[in-house]
Amino acid sequence: MQKSSNHKQQQQQQPQIGSFRNIQPPLSQGVLDFLDSKNFHTMTPVQEATIPLFLQNKDVAVQAITGSGKTLAFLVPTVERIRQRATPLLKRQIGALILSPTRELALQTWTVCSELCQSVQMAPPLLLVGGASSGKSSGVNHRPVTEDLKSFHREANDIVIGTPGRIEDVLTRYNVLDVSELDILILDEADVLLFGRTIMDPTIASILNRLPKMRRTGIFSATTTFTSNKSIKPLLQRAGMRNPVLINVQVAAVAPVSSTGAIGTSDELVLSKSDTKNDATKSKKSGSSATYTPTSLTNYYLVTKLEEKICRLVAFLQSHRHEKTIVFFLTCACVDFYGSALQQLLDNTKGNNDSNKDNNTREGLTIELLHGKLVQKRREKAMERFRECRTGVALFATDVAARGLDVTDINWVVQVDAPQDPSQFVHRVGRSARAGRQGSSLLFLTEKEESYVDLLSNRQVPLQELPETEVCRRDIEYASNEHSSADNFNEEDASLINDKGNITYYLPNIRGLVLKDRDFLEKGTKAFTSYIRAYKEHVCRFIFRFASLDLGHLATSFCLLRLPKMPELRDCKGKLKHFISAGPEVDIYAISYIDKAREAARKKRLAAELAAGGKNAKQIMAEQKKADQVRRQKERRQAAIEKGRNPDKKRGRNAQIVDEWEELAKEERLYKKFRRGKITKEEYDEHMFGSFKTSDGTSNKK
Repeated sequence: MQKSSNHKQQQQQQPQIGSFRNIQPPLSQGVLDFLDSKNFHTMTPVQEATIPLFLQNKDVAVQAITGSGKTLAFLVPTVERIRQRATPLLKRQIGALILSPTRELALQTWTVCSELCQSVQMAPPLLLVGGASSGKSSGVNHRPVTEDLKSFHREANDIVIGTPGRIEDVLTRYNVLDVSELDILILDEADVLLFGRTIMDPTIASILNRLPKMRRTGIFSATTTFTSNKSIKPLLQRAGMRNPVLINVQVAAVAPVSSTGAIGTSDELVLSKSDTKNDATKSKKSGSSATYTPTSLTNYYLVTKLEEKICRLVAFLQSHRHEKTIVFFLTCACVDFYGSALQQLLDNTKGNNDSNKDNNTREGLTIELLHGKLVQKRREKAMERFRECRTGVALFATDVAARGLDVTDINWVVQVDAPQDPSQFVHRVGRSARAGRQGSSLLFLTEKEESYVDLLSNRQVPLQELPETEVCRRDIEYASNEHSSADNFNEEDASLINDKGNITYYLPNIRGLVLKDRDFLEKGTKAFTSYIRAYKEHVCRFIFRFASLDLGHLATSFCLLRLPKMPELRDCKGKLKHFISAGPEVDIYAISYIDKAREAARKKRLAAELAAGGKNAKQIMAEQKKADQVRRQKERRQAAIEKGRNPDKKRGRNAQIVDEWEELAKEERLYKKFRRGKITKEEYDEHMFGSFKTSDGTSNKK
């Protein structure tokens, strides 16, 4: 009995299989304490394969699905190797360099590494990213490089984490970082940094040329399959990797047979390792099909009309407003336009339209924007607010948010537009279902783009059609019916569903913003042009054919009032099928900014342009003249109605003469008022011809 109890105690003391405590060479106690504090007791397959090899002086090239723990797979051995150095690093020397493609990913890696270094009494890592050029910025992630270098002198950092542009700038312009003793180089998201082109990126090449040849190099990616593409081996050598171990971790769906004979399903990670000398790869289990996305992630798609995408997106966001969502767009300008518009219409924390708040934000929906052209401080604040919100938040972003960002509680990833490169699809959807959690993704496609689903399936990324129970799959009602909830639908869908059970057409709401604020007018035009140019750069041009893109429906979806001048529209002569431009009654140049400072500056520029004359001035004056004519016609029509006349009835010759005499008499009375000094010259011109008043009070006759 005593022997059995002792045996149980020994079993409890022994670390479980796959534990970090089983790693050879063993990890330090500080690192183990850090892992225990984060509840990381068992290694993931990528960590189990990578950490021991990296600790044993092996170069590694790792491919693993998103959310599989690649960050700790290179941070743990990096910290351990620096701590176990025989000779400590001098003050200006660095022992490890970690490169990330985006500032957000670099900041995320820096945050984890800082906690890990603190647990072992090491100096925190140094973060070097772009985003500031003056000394007035503040904060960790957007301060000038001079402040970063002062911090390096003060703290004597052993690890540097940053983006390639800033790292290359510091190594080239400043003689501060000593890389002579550099032991470890990490390239995170290596398919972007190193393998995205047929030739190596010049910035990466410049950095590698400055680093010592005798080092350990680790490259990590979620999409590049290192073990199956022999063409990348020269690039591995160019990256300074000597006989690297190639590690490929995929998800395999295995179908075991139960005792009753029924076939069930289970998920299993398939690990394959190979050496570049002999390419010996471990055999995978038979009967399994590997995928490049987690099995806890369900990928959906929905085929819809181009002009209905935004309406269905709004319906989706409203029906899932209690969840956390990332929405991907094709360009930065698209994020700006749709994000700003829906912030006004849906977001009760940013919109100022009270009438819309009552219908659309009863329980709140926060919308944040993130793209590469935002200033760094806004990018950082947007990510901070998005992380802090548990539910009821949507992040509108470009592919800058597709790489490596670890926000564990994301429920949905929605792609309004497919990525230019299909390899980005895996990274986008990988923002959900991280660390074993459940998640879903939705991709909007037009009918002519539906073959994209087959392409992804051939790449081991299966998709299924969105269930019909989803609100965003219902028919769209184009008629301007009054909103009322149907008896067979929930009350919370009243703002989305009319009495016929259809989704209400939402683009007129956005068009209303365009007519009220010039900022939305300009953002919509910019988004339209950027979308066309980005669409032409799709890698899969046999699917996303520019010739098949309906530019008229596209212009309608961006709520354009007039078509912009661009080479792609040269043959349409200002007219597109399925697009109706605003009539002459809409004076585009009269649409003002709500921002008073911007409007005053615009009026000043416009007055100067009119005074200078030229082609643009003539066009502006012609537009204003047409709008004034329409205005006068409406006034005459209203006057006829007030006099009890039928405005649609054709006037006889005598009646027309009477109208002309009345108009002439009106002008004569107006002129007499001017001669007697009862009205000013500007008021006279305003009544007679219409005028454009500038910010300084002067007027320009049309």
